[in-house]
Amino acid sequence: MSQLTEQELVKRLAIKLGALGITARYLRREEGPVVSTYYFNLGLEVPLSKVVNRSEDLALAVGVESLLIFRKGGEIAIEIPNDERRIVGFDTCLYELFKTRPVPTLPVMLGVDSHGQSFNLDLVEQPHILVAGSTGGGKSILLSTIIGALAVTKSPKEVKMMLVDTKKLDLPLFANLPHTVENVEDAEEFHRVMTRLMVIVRKRTETMKGIARNITEYNTLVPPERRLPYYVVVIDELADLIDDDDIRRKTDDDYKKLNQPVPKRIKSLVQVCRASGIHIIAATQRSSVKIISGDIKANFPTRIALRLPTRADSTTILSGSGAESLLGKGDMLIESPAYQNFKRAHGAFVSNEDIARILSDADRIREQLVAVTSY
Repeated sequence: MSQLTEQELVKRLAIKLGALGITARYLRREEGPVVSTYYFNLGLEVPLSKVVNRSEDLALAVGVESLLIFRKGGEIAIEIPNDERRIVGFDTCLYELFKTRPVPTLPVMLGVDSHGQSFNLDLVEQPHILVAGSTGGGKSILLSTIIGALAVTKSPKEVKMMLVDTKKLDLPLFANLPHTVENVEDAEEFHRVMTRLMVIVRKRTETMKGIARNITEYNTLVPPERRLPYYVVVIDELADLIDDDDIRRKTDDDYKKLNQPVPKRIKSLVQVCRASGIHIIAATQRSSVKIISGDIKANFPTRIALRLPTRADSTTILSGSGAESLLGKGDMLIESPAYQNFKRAHGAFVSNEDIARILSDADRIREQLVAVTSY
């Protein structure tokens, strides 16, 4: 990692930009917990692509393994890893989430942005999320953070979770969470859950007909005892689930007749379930086009890329490169219809002790956070 002072680093960036024929004027620096951002104004004659495509040259000039370049407003932002990376605390992020106004209806806690500010999504507004990240990228920790934060911010009456993990490693940690109504460990169970959810969609559509357009509106119009809970389906390692399904389809004719392929089953649900309060967060380690097909991408408009091996992997999940230059351990890029450009965030670290506290006393944690943030 670079041990340069700010002045030395800016000087090296300016010299390299000049050597590459890029006219740029340095503006300022903003420090975050993981990266520091250096802002420049480009000359009018310089195309943005000329700078973005030179990230490797600039990283070499300042002595770091990788850096990212974005356009932010009328400026370019060069994000360079700090010499020392600060851990983003789970408790701190939870506290900031409870302070958020307006409070997200169905919060997805991602951590902090490049400047250290709390960064969250609302699953009601981003109805389905696709996550991809290679080994060391922080995918499992991110899913644990999302599940843990949902369990603390919402009661079991408000949110019910269905956890799908055919590897039987990470998500079973949350099997005893009061919010967990299904703990799926193979493709056959997955299809059973999808069938159940389609029944729920049809019933809710009938219940809301002529009253409200979606579950959020419906819950504001009816008494508390008639409010409908949200369902969040979390799939860890979509690729393994698809592999398990493929094997069963090849060896079991009855299974094949009864069940569509997993990607088609997911597509059928996500196209109709948003208004009914059913949301899917699917994650995969393998970002191949077999797993992340055009249909999957189209139905998961919000996509999160943790560190990936190559530029091709990045463009498979996102609409461009960048994930191959991330730092790992929760460093991520978010693409969403809500944003014009990619957003970068650094995930919170949730420990086994944090998970144990959530499993044993999520209600008390929620009450404490509400008490200290309600002012």
